[in-house]
Amino acid sequence: MTRPLVSVVTTSYDHAPYLEETLRSVLEQDYPRIEYLVIDDGSTDESPEIMRRWSDRFAWWSVQENEGQVRALNRAFSHATGDLMGFVNSDDTLLPGAVSRLVAEFERDPELLLAYGSAIWTDEASQPVGTLEAGEWDAARLARTGLQPVPQPASLWSRRAWELAGPFNPRSWSLFDTEFYLRLAVAGRAARIPQPPLATFRLHAGSKSMSRFERMADECVRFAEEFYGGPDYPAALRPYVRQGRASFYRRAALNCYAAGDLRRARRLVARSLVLSPRGIDRKQASRLARSFVPERMVRRRRERA
Repeated sequence: MTRPLVSVVTTSYDHAPYLEETLRSVLEQDYPRIEYLVIDDGSTDESPEIMRRWSDRFAWWSVQENEGQVRALNRAFSHATGDLMGFVNSDDTLLPGAVSRLVAEFERDPELLLAYGSAIWTDEASQPVGTLEAGEWDAARLARTGLQPVPQPASLWSRRAWELAGPFNPRSWSLFDTEFYLRLAVAGRAARIPQPPLATFRLHAGSKSMSRFERMADECVRFAEEFYGGPDYPAALRPYVRQGRASFYRRAALNCYAAGDLRRARRLVARSLVLSPRGIDRKQASRLARSFVPERMVRRRRERA
């Protein structure tokens, strides 16, 4: 029996220091049928040259003008022919044997839409700094909290899943995978693979999770209003709309606080409480309360730091 063809996509934007490690991690997998598609989204560093050195190992590759990660991903996936699909950002990696373990889940259960495992947080020098545990595949919890159970580089989905829930939303900057998983969560089964981890997820100054707080706040507000209030939101999850929107307003508020915009943070906290006053846990409440500290005190604290 022919084993599934796996399409893996990497998009790159100014990640030259990490790109070759990412490419090696995919190309050196022990699974025999990988179709690797790589696209550079207008990098201004050495990324295109690095890609050219490895281009004979790619099934497809391209260098384009900067259009954003989502459009680059969708373009690459439009060229993918695999039975299974996934992507690894150009600052993350697959760990040895990851693809084989993920494929084995689909071979055990051909009706699966998604398989995923845990990942390791690494720093700029590729040193482990923690573990990103995979969560339970729980559609209601994902809708209520927006807390994604899937460490993205440690996952593969079926072509049927892509047909049901893809492509990624081109209006999204960072939460396109959360939106994809929310649509997918009501469509079928997923398998969580126990330890050990399957991928690494890098934390560094230029990553979306570590920078650009104002833009992340805007993204969370867009998600609360456009996705939770729009036609693409799954009908089966309608009971959780208010809680879900509130959770993303709170996430936006925390990013506003990190950016120093306390007034907007307070407005977003208030908006979240109107929607769902009981949806805040103790830890999050403590963090959100900081936005109500007088601005002069916050400035003094940051100056001393």
